[in-house]
Amino acid sequence: MHTLATCFRGARRRCRALFLVALGLASSQAGAAALDWQVDITPGGELFPVLDLSQAARAGSDSAGGGSGLVTVRVKSATPRKLHLRIETQGLRAPAIVDAEIARAGTIDLRPRLDWDRAWLESLHAPRAQTMRVWLEADGNPAQEREVAVRLHPLDDALYYVREGKDRVDLGWVFAAYVDPHDPVVDAVLALARDADNDIGARTETRAERIDQARAIWSALGSHGLKYASGDPALSRGPSIYSQRVRLLSDSWEQRRANCIDSSVLIASVLERLGIRAFIVLVPGHAFVGFYTGAGKSDAEFLETTLLGSGSSARGGDAGFEAALAAGRSRWNRVASRLDRRHRPDYAVIDIETARAYGIIPLAAAGAAGDRPEGASASAVSPIPPTR
Repeated sequence: MHTLATCFRGARRRCRALFLVALGLASSQAGAAALDWQVDITPGGELFPVLDLSQAARAGSDSAGGGSGLVTVRVKSATPRKLHLRIETQGLRAPAIVDAEIARAGTIDLRPRLDWDRAWLESLHAPRAQTMRVWLEADGNPAQEREVAVRLHPLDDALYYVREGKDRVDLGWVFAAYVDPHDPVVDAVLALARDADNDIGARTETRAERIDQARAIWSALGSHGLKYASGDPALSRGPSIYSQRVRLLSDSWEQRRANCIDSSVLIASVLERLGIRAFIVLVPGHAFVGFYTGAGKSDAEFLETTLLGSGSSARGGDAGFEAALAAGRSRWNRVASRLDRRHRPDYAVIDIETARAYGIIPLAAAGAAGDRPEGASASAVSPIPPTR
């Protein structure tokens, strides 16, 4: 999986007007002559922490600082320099610091790794305007300081596509970060399935066994009273930024309501825990979940999430599950021809196993508890399965 810095690199070359927040030339402080620097906030001054938290820290990064590229400080110097970068803003557990060196005249990109406080971010319910403070020190001289206006997005705000002119940055893998096989909600689903005498967690080698496991998950969700919540989760649908809200598993479970993407990530989380390869299908204004029943790409089944909690599903009956399977197959057959990578961002398949192989981790694997913000209350794109 390329870092975000790599994803956005080509776009930056051709449309810097979108992604660049120019902060002027270096000051005339003593010893700092011929040092120019600027800050990129990607995309366009908007900060989506989920894009950082969804990626594990990588050793041997190809950029100074090892960050994803959401924030990049580009430094140009006419002479060799030893640099010390420090960044602070609300939501970080600690300042982001990068020490680097320009060995000869030229330009270097500093990409700090942002240490986001996950609990703090969970408290946010809407984007907030705030200031990012950036200090750059060269050769021990007094640091130059910049203040950058940014808009920080909540953790459940998933940026999954950026478009500007002919440039495209596909971030659909971000949805795999909301799939968490070790979330306590998954334990609760499995416990309900066991209470109903379902053979949950048994062998999942054959098609029939995998379908039985999916049936037990569906039944457990119905027993809990989880129901489909209608409504479009889209927060921004272009023309440049595409994002949508994806609730954390605990929110869906506690409220007993889940829209199409919420229920898809929940079901995919349990399937992943059971060792069944799952994927999420995105179509205009909707999402549904699929899972592989065999080794081949054509060996797949689909669950129509709009039927969650309807009719016999709410009573944990098999009829609701069979109806969801039939509706899922029908929807897949209607949209499969557009899942060819040429119709993004409206049509896409996010394979969870592929995303994990690329380094996309569940959100719970990054961040930790921290203080809540003042006033707060207590988006790997996989190979496409063929048309059935």
